[in-house]
Amino acid sequence: MTPRRLRRPAAAALIACAALAAAGCGGSGEGAGNGAGEPVTIALDYAPNANYLGIYVALDKGYFADEGVEPKILPYANTPAETLIKSGKADLAISYPPDVVINRSQGLKYKAVAALVAGNTTELVVLAGSKYRRPAQLSGKLYGGFGIQSDKALITEIMKRDGATDPKFRQVVINTAALEALKSGRVDYTAIFAGIDDVQAAKMGIRLRGFPYRKYLGEAGNYPNAVFVAGDDTIASRQEAMRGTLAALARGYEYAAANPDEAARILIDANQATLGRDRAITIATSRVASKQFLDPQTGTWGPLADTDFSGLGTILEQGGVIKGTPPAPSELYTDSLLPGQ
Repeated sequence: MTPRRLRRPAAAALIACAALAAAGCGGSGEGAGNGAGEPVTIALDYAPNANYLGIYVALDKGYFADEGVEPKILPYANTPAETLIKSGKADLAISYPPDVVINRSQGLKYKAVAALVAGNTTELVVLAGSKYRRPAQLSGKLYGGFGIQSDKALITEIMKRDGATDPKFRQVVINTAALEALKSGRVDYTAIFAGIDDVQAAKMGIRLRGFPYRKYLGEAGNYPNAVFVAGDDTIASRQEAMRGTLAALARGYEYAAANPDEAARILIDANQATLGRDRAITIATSRVASKQFLDPQTGTWGPLADTDFSGLGTILEQGGVIKGTPPAPSELYTDSLLPGQ
């Protein structure tokens, strides 16, 4: 998805860089604070959408300032999270577990430090009126994708577990126009985040049939949709700044979980250029997304577990995406910087 680098379709379309830059400045929830705190750069993975509710709430409510942190928000600019982390342009970025497994196996020294979303809402989708009733039937069909390294391995594994004996994967990279391409018949299937993209699809008059990752991949498919990642050096040398940042984000996401409509208003007000034109979609997606922020077992935001990564490593290794033994979960995440740890 993104990537995403989560590049799944989202409730907002991509907007011009100049307009996005507005999200990184100002003092009313649109970016950096007043210069009094420890600077921390946070890179977004897409155009403004409901997944960012906690970030914008934390900005608006002054939670970062409370923690002695001055955030700078880097808007999405088609640059993968791992590139921004490796280059030092971001202290914290949004990525997702398959990317963390892949890039760690390739030598990038970074880890997930918090789950943005608790669990995986990724689904393969086809048009509701299509002949495709199950993932196995998608073998050899054209996938509208996002240039994500792990897609081939994960999707062929889904096909295989659904009964395809020799699954074939064909892809065209279309990024933000996935829903339009599906509607027009340019592609046979794509992937979405349920609760965000399906709401947008309904608004566009597109009826979907979904095949959830976690249904077909089992425990290996229930990794968080999105995670915050940081470099090993940053984790070691800037622990207080990272702790403060994650504490502010936790407060923001917990507030959004309890007050989705108010959180949606904050998000819209900070991103009028993209979200102000159809407030109803943002409010609707926020109401769904807000139910996915907190861990169902602990009731808190951000916790990670070995199972978020262990099954993925096996699938990606067997799919040829990574070579050799997959990294151990301890190399892929730490929750030591979360509140209460």
